[in-house]
Amino acid sequence: MKAHVGRQPCKSVHQTSGADAFGWFLRFVFDAVGCLCGAYRLARLCVARAPLPWGRSDQQSVFAFGPEYNRLVLGDTTTYRTTPQTAGGPPGSALRRIRHGLTAMNGEEHRQQRQLIMPWFTKHAVDHYRDAAVDITQKIIESWPTDRPIDMWQEMRRLTLRTSSHVLFGRDEPALADAMGMMIQQLFERNFEPWCLLFPFDWPGTPFRRLLRHAERIEEMLWQRIYHRRNHPTDQPDILDRLIEAHDAGAMSDTALLGQATILFAASYETQANSMTWMLLLLAQHPKVARDLSDELAVLRGSPPTVDQLDQLPLLDAVVKESMRILPAVPYTIRAVTRPTELGGVPLQVEDRVVCSHYVTHHMPEIYPQPRRFEPERWLTIRPSPFEYLPFSAGQRVCIGRYMAMMLMRISLAMMVQQRCLRLPHRTRIDRSVKVTMGPRKGLPMWVRPRGESWTEAELRGNINEMVEWPACRRTLSVSHGFPLGVRPTESLGRSLTSA
Repeated sequence: MKAHVGRQPCKSVHQTSGADAFGWFLRFVFDAVGCLCGAYRLARLCVARAPLPWGRSDQQSVFAFGPEYNRLVLGDTTTYRTTPQTAGGPPGSALRRIRHGLTAMNGEEHRQQRQLIMPWFTKHAVDHYRDAAVDITQKIIESWPTDRPIDMWQEMRRLTLRTSSHVLFGRDEPALADAMGMMIQQLFERNFEPWCLLFPFDWPGTPFRRLLRHAERIEEMLWQRIYHRRNHPTDQPDILDRLIEAHDAGAMSDTALLGQATILFAASYETQANSMTWMLLLLAQHPKVARDLSDELAVLRGSPPTVDQLDQLPLLDAVVKESMRILPAVPYTIRAVTRPTELGGVPLQVEDRVVCSHYVTHHMPEIYPQPRRFEPERWLTIRPSPFEYLPFSAGQRVCIGRYMAMMLMRISLAMMVQQRCLRLPHRTRIDRSVKVTMGPRKGLPMWVRPRGESWTEAELRGNINEMVEWPACRRTLSVSHGFPLGVRPTESLGRSLTSA
């Protein structure tokens, strides 16, 4: 299934049920982005009614596309509640407890907890992490070999793992903080194994049972750290210390303490890792943009940017924004209906699911002309609304750590571009994989060369070519009028999901 958004849907609502609807669910599990793009080519609203084993026999899943539906759904937290990022687990299970962080909360609990945590993510608070981010990034860059390709996806995960571990578990030994981070990372990887999603049953030998046991180990490790922190106070607290203080003051339950520690780490780590990976891929494949960015960064004279200097580097900011537009780390979000309502004329019942897509919105040509082209310069003139550009979601539940993420990514990217040149091996295969966030299925091999060597585009294989139009493709297209690298004519894009 091709992941082009394609031309405008031919109708406003498309409905399916039974086996066809269950087929949509399977495609969503195995290729969420391809499923969403195929649904959008059918209609702005696609409704599927499938008898899933963990829902009502008539429960609906609705794919709602475009800024207006984003506003109606994401902007109405009373009618549409958020859903947890992991499987629920049986009542009383460790999995249910450790998933209960800010992203899983709703109503008054969410409002109270968000107000409690917000001061730790203001600009004033976040700016203090700059020096640590510089130190961690420099050590990562210096560790890169130049005699063989390395998996840049794993390197970006290593970078953001250490950064997030420092922010959340900063006063632990680095090895202990990294181990905690790895356990939380594995939680989300296990949760989004297809068979874990399709068969969420606590039976011997099932992936779901292994997920439950893994959650128990995380819970035990977190409590050990909490007890240790209480017995060893410090005058330089990290976020875990502050969570413990809030809990001991009665502002946070046991479950909320565990959930916040888990989700705050996961949200900061995995999203940034995938965003940084896609940024490096896009820069490596667009040598002119890389050269222009290097020229802009020359004012730093090889030094890491200060917090104040970040606002004086417009191309750096545009590269980050355009990367998160064309390849958003979070391609969709799901909301559950809390009361009978209607959306686009479609009646909805309690617990029906509505899916809004960041990816589809970011690839709508009426909002972003030539949406598959990586063109950072567009950000010098456009000002999309919050529901047209939503890499950090939108509405009252916009990501609490967006300023931190933007600061850390810009600092790290500026340092990498100043010190190294990156290239992909010829004919590397890159396919997308979605497990809460979207990353490369089998990593991103790259050559790391000294600064001063040329950035050179490589021919790539895989479904990344459905998502991005590379400069070489445009040159080939202008000469041959063909459809390079497997891109099909638009006439083929209107096919239905059931025939894809």
